[in-house]
Amino acid sequence: MRSPRVVFVVAAALAACGPGARAQAVPRLERRDAPLQADAILPWYNGVLTNIGTDIACLSDPPIVEIRVQGYTGFSLVPPNYTPAVGEVFYTHLVLSHPGNPCAGSAIGIELLLPQGVTTATSAGDPAFCFARTPPNQQHPLPLLIDLGSDPGYGCPQTYSQGLEGLRVSPPAGGAGGGWGMAAGFLLELLIPLRADTAQAGSTQIAFRVNPDIGVVGYPSIPLLVNDDVIFRTPMEDNQLTLDVCLFTPVASGC
Repeated sequence: MRSPRVVFVVAAALAACGPGARAQAVPRLERRDAPLQADAILPWYNGVLTNIGTDIACLSDPPIVEIRVQGYTGFSLVPPNYTPAVGEVFYTHLVLSHPGNPCAGSAIGIELLLPQGVTTATSAGDPAFCFARTPPNQQHPLPLLIDLGSDPGYGCPQTYSQGLEGLRVSPPAGGAGGGWGMAAGFLLELLIPLRADTAQAGSTQIAFRVNPDIGVVGYPSIPLLVNDDVIFRTPMEDNQLTLDVCLFTPVASGC
């Protein structure tokens, strides 16, 4: 399989309450016999939005208590809405926003927690991707999409060591003290390829451990569905993954 491309699909708007509020059909477990066509855009099946921690808005008087970080995770489906199969590479993604405005921002530690029988599957053909959306400032009037894999201060991890509860997903170039730096108005999206060796019937979950401050932890999660077909598919050319951070309005420059 050739390296999947990330394409930027822009929606008219995304509700402020986040993707967890969007109605989604449960993906189908059965498999079509017909081969998947080339240039397939892989849809996401996303979980609900999770609030992670609170903060006091910077310099607010009287103090204003805010949600610090929000996030959700999901996994890619086979068009139109079929589940991945045993032995087949699919992607999970974590999407984080930072509605809170603590004066120092956040350096966010992230770990990936996988069910038994599911492993990461990064390779030259199926790499991980890391993107940030930064808010407007004096240098750019629109939000800006940044490919963190090409950023000298961050990079995008392709290998994952053991962390406190799962696999560390840390910026290989150091980032913000070993974490992912975010502040008010920032968005982050991490996309990681996976492979399942055993079927998953929805009783297990993909989860991310998100740690924006000392003693503050949240777990965006999604029940995992993997059917028990063993796939020996003709390699697809140009798989296309979309970025949810490009759904938000105003649309970031670079989407």
